[in-house]
Amino acid sequence: MWFRRKSESAWAQDSEATAAAAAAPAAKEKLGWFEKRARRRRRRIVFEEVLGWILVPTFLYLMWLAYQAVGGVPKEIVDFGNELLGLALKSF
Repeated sequence: MWFRRKSESAWAQDSEATAAAAAAPAAKEKLGWFEKRARRRRRRIVFEEVLGWILVPTFLYLMWLAYQAVGGVPKEIVDFGNELLGLALKSF
């Protein structure tokens, strides 16, 4: 009772209101079905691109390792390819 709090000045009240407004979270953007679909599509395309940049070099490296492990292309595979090519050329 003896120690009453003084009323705050107008400047202090304005700064508090500004601070409270800045601290309040912004309202989330409401998306329609078209925008949701576009975001899903964009997300999927980016995911596929990243996956492709990882998997394609991996497959090529594994194929190179298999080639090195076998010691080259086996003669039977080369002969089979030549037979297929010969059959394909004879049909024309």
